[in-house]
This record gives sequence, C-alpha cells and structure tokens, in this order.
Amino acid sequence: MNAIKRRSLSEQVVDSVLNYIKENNLQPGDQLPTESEFAEIFQVSRTSIREAMKALSINGMFTSIAGKGTFLQPKALSMSIDDNGVLQMEARATITEIMEVRTPLEIQAIGLAAQRVTEEELTELEEITAHYRQAVSKGAGWPEWGSKFHAKLAAMSKNPLLITTLQQLSAMVERYRDNLATFYDDKTCYIQSHQNICEALRAHDVSAAREEMAAHMQMTERALQDIVDGENANRFLQ
Repeated sequence: MNAIKRRSLSEQVVDSVLNYIKENNLQPGDQLPTESEFAEIFQVSRTSIREAMKALSINGMFTSIAGKGTFLQPKALSMSIDDNGVLQMEARATITEIMEVRTPLEIQAIGLAAQRVTEEELTELEEITAHYRQAVSKGAGWPEWGSKFHAKLAAMSKNPLLITTLQQLSAMVERYRDNLATFYDDKTCYIQSHQNICEALRAHDVSAAREEMAAHMQMTERALQDIVDGENANRFLQ
C-alpha cells in the first residue's frame, strides 16, 4: 500500500488557481484576480497566494504589468499538477532531460553545417553574432539574438528533421532565457563562444565546430540549471 502523500498549502493553491482558470474558461491575455481577490476566493492567506503565483510565474504562466495587473499567457493552458504535487508542463521534461536530447542534436547539426554552409550563410551568421554582441553591450535584446544564432546554425545543417526538432527543443526552454540576464551580467564567455563557432565554420573544420558547440551547450545547461533545478518549479513551493 502506498503511503498517503501530504501536499503543502501552496501546492493546493496552485491546483486551485489552475482549476479556476479552466472553470472560468480564461484565455491568454485575460486578466487574473489580484492576490487579495484570490485570497478571498480560496479562503487562504495572501502569502500562500503569493508563493503559488511565484511558482506559476517562473514557468511562464503569467506576465505582470506594473500598474495594470497580471495576465494569462498561452503556456498556462498546458500546465498541470501531477500525483506528487509537482508543477509540470505537459511534456514533463526537466532542463537536464531537454539538454540530454538537444545537446547531441546541436552538435550533429553544426557538424553538418561545417560541411554544407555557404558563404552567404556565414556572412548572415556573423551579422547575427555582431548583433548579439551589441545587444549584450546595451543590456537588452540579447536572448532573441541568441535564439536567432541557434536557429541559423540549425538551418545551415540543411536537414529538415533536425531543424524542426531543434526548434521544438529550443522552445521548451524559451521561458527561462530572459531570466539569464538576471543571473549572469558577464556574457563574455558566450560572445567568445559564438565567435569561435563562426571561425570553425568558416574554416569548414567539422571537429572544431563540434567541440565548440559541445562546450557552448555545457555552458548553457549550467546557466539554465542555476535558474531552474531538476525539480523545475517545485522548489518554489517548499
């Protein structure tokens, strides 16, 4: 017989918020009740509401606009609470699991790119790298250019299946990219990594390109793990 597992109040509130969204047929863009309103609806303290909302926000469920309120995001409709009370996306994949799949595919893609890349594509990639460097200097917009860098690398592989799969895997960690700016002020390592990758591709050096991408993905996984541990948002519900 399995032991009865106790769920924290915050976990129960998360479940209640998700049920509230479904029962009221809320859609992306709809405004949510305030903390005080939720506290009254569920008859719990504002602290419990705040903890639950914090856990849901870190997973990209809500967006808060100063002076206006909290609004529902598309990802909210795919979230659920599992039997252990852990907040998860439908895919139920941790950062480690995603990167275990994504990293070898990124390495494979860049190996193919080193063989198939054209001069025009190299120029475009170097332009993206320059934009990334400028965005880092300005302190804004660099996650988007980082995403474009990886999307371009995948496209250079000329393999439709790799391109589509990498797009899907990249999207699964998209919600954490903006948070990297908060955790890491010094992005020199990423700028240098992008530059090294460009140089390896321009030399059509398959081995060097694969090695640079492996190092790059290791940096990325470490950074993402610093934001969300293996248990995902569950750590915000303790």
